[in-house]
Amino acid sequence: MRLSSRLFLSTLLLFVLSSHGLSQKRFCPVPPPSPFKHSGRIVTSFDRSIKGMRTTLEHPRALGRGTEELYFAASFIHHDPRRPATPSVELVFVSSSPVARYQDSHNLVLFCDGHQLAVNQKASYKSQTGAGGAALEATRISLAYSDVLAITRSRKVSARLGATDVEFTNNHLEALRELVSLIAPPAGRWGAEE
Repeated sequence: MRLSSRLFLSTLLLFVLSSHGLSQKRFCPVPPPSPFKHSGRIVTSFDRSIKGMRTTLEHPRALGRGTEELYFAASFIHHDPRRPATPSVELVFVSSSPVARYQDSHNLVLFCDGHQLAVNQKASYKSQTGAGGAALEATRISLAYSDVLAITRSRKVSARLGATDVEFTNNHLEALRELVSLIAPPAGRWGAEE
């Protein structure tokens, strides 16, 4: 077989096979638009520290204004459905300021429709120095699935971290609602009745 014949045959095969690949895109259904309207970013990735998948919500808009700005993030770990575990969501409030403001006050209180949410966990606190000498502070708390559902079902949610009071916007609540919708329901719902 001559070189020109091989080139012609290769080109013909490439053309024939690529046309099926291109036409396949027309047959794939377009996913429906998300019912949740928010500007947060939800990403699922492999977390090496837990050797499992973690879904993380990062919201670009700040809670509060001026010197009382807090940024909000949330995440949860995907569990094996064969091993029943109660799902939980970790909420993180991040602050960036010239001086550490929450070093002495680590108490985090959440209010849902004016009622204080009874949280059985203590908040953990971490601080580090960022670019330009700014203090980056992160307060994180792990909430049970039922507590997070109470937050997402509320119309007005606010948080108090030390002396700072911030209110969740509807955009933040919608992002949290979408994150919670990605959590598989507790294993008790799928089990057979005995």
